[in-house]
Amino acid sequence: MYRAVSRLLLKGGCLVVVAATVAAGAVSRAQSSPAASFGRPLTTAMVDPTNFSGADVPGAFAHSRAAGATVVRLLLWWPTVAPEGSSAPPGFNARDPSDPAYRWDAFDEQVRAAVAAGLQPIANINSAPTWAQSGAKQRASDGPVRPSPSMLADFATAAAKRYSGSYGGLPRVRYWQVWNEQNLSIELMPQSEGGKVVSPDWYRGMVNAMARAVHAVHPDNVVVTGGLAPFGGSSNDPSGGYVPTPERIHPLEFMRQMLCMSKGMKPKPTCNARTEFDVWAHHPYTYGGPTHSAYHPDDVSIGDLGEMRKLLEAAEAAGHIQSRQKVGFWVTEFSYDSKPADPKGLDPALHARWVSEAVYRMWTQGVSLVTWWLLRDEPFPEGIFQSGLYLRGPSGIASDKPKPALQAFRFPFVAFRQKDKSITFWGRTPTSTKKAVVVEQKQGSRWKRLSSPQVDRYGIFQGRVTSRASGSFRARLVSGGEASLPFSLTVPADFRFCPWGSFC
Repeated sequence: MYRAVSRLLLKGGCLVVVAATVAAGAVSRAQSSPAASFGRPLTTAMVDPTNFSGADVPGAFAHSRAAGATVVRLLLWWPTVAPEGSSAPPGFNARDPSDPAYRWDAFDEQVRAAVAAGLQPIANINSAPTWAQSGAKQRASDGPVRPSPSMLADFATAAAKRYSGSYGGLPRVRYWQVWNEQNLSIELMPQSEGGKVVSPDWYRGMVNAMARAVHAVHPDNVVVTGGLAPFGGSSNDPSGGYVPTPERIHPLEFMRQMLCMSKGMKPKPTCNARTEFDVWAHHPYTYGGPTHSAYHPDDVSIGDLGEMRKLLEAAEAAGHIQSRQKVGFWVTEFSYDSKPADPKGLDPALHARWVSEAVYRMWTQGVSLVTWWLLRDEPFPEGIFQSGLYLRGPSGIASDKPKPALQAFRFPFVAFRQKDKSITFWGRTPTSTKKAVVVEQKQGSRWKRLSSPQVDRYGIFQGRVTSRASGSFRARLVSGGEASLPFSLTVPADFRFCPWGSFC
């Protein structure tokens, strides 16, 4: 979804819907989650291309902090920074951040504002100027055609130098993401040629080139793969199944080919190619609740993240990933639409519950950073997405009103009754730091304290209690008294729901 909205921004806000068809999910193939453990962080982040640029930037970043985020994903759109035209100008030095043909001003301001607000930026390099592509587009909606890995490396070198922390007083940017949803034709072309999938191999070259470039500037820079779109194929088959398409590759299929690993419960190497990166990213949009799985076995919604994690671990064990650290697993885009403003969105209470539980389910599958798509709703009905944590106000960002989901994202907390009648709980403090909490249950009109769990250095706490009462649970900070939203022990039935509401 990132590219479609960004493309609208760069066309002066003219609404031209350019999006892939996605297919419905099915009830989860695996409802249970692996045992959670202390010692693993959970960072939350925001992505909102519209509001992270322009006059509302200070307010947008302040809202992001209020939502508990400590990271923001910022679009570094290569064609808007690089020289225009069908060829680079004579004498252009693409590796030099001070070359006069570059236009960095807008991104400079975004980075400065983010860091000033206490947020760490992820610079997401995306798209490519015409002169850095090999081949012509077949459709207006097509993404860049074979972006040059070496030219991408030149641009990444200039960007990493500019935001190295020692250039012109600009802040340091440590996190660098290579592209976005590269398994879709609207992001990268071609996906297939002559019936053969080719995009994973081309993308591997892009990642390696960019990783070498940014690591050369700072060895501890972190290279993040582009978040894969969750659904491939097409859902236009009347039976409700998938039909092949050369425009959308299933994420696990893309991942296996890129990392040279086989199918199956125990993936094996299929070639010797290595890819240099530090974090694998995905966008696990889900056609249902937070335990829901995708319909196709090679698609990945929340309920399938464990399969993606196992494949990632197998590739790392096989030596197919080159990194200076244990490879991380991030979600760099996810959301559900809500009503209001979308009449086909989730009711506010269920929306908030699914936000908390989605964050928890991702964490149990090894995800250490969760990024929410949109800070505030787009205008309705002309806007596509109503997944903001803030309802859009009538007179600018200062008039926005927080949805219940904002507190669910800021202070995620869940509680579930187990088969042995005990109740397990999990949560994370709003500041992601070690602060004393108590866990309480609603009994009549009062909240009764049941536990004072240990909180780790990342603000994560969890435990088990015994209670016959059926009232909702919540967590509360001892200092200041801030509380999570109440979380009911009554589990709502899962159902098919389009995460983009009326857009589907």
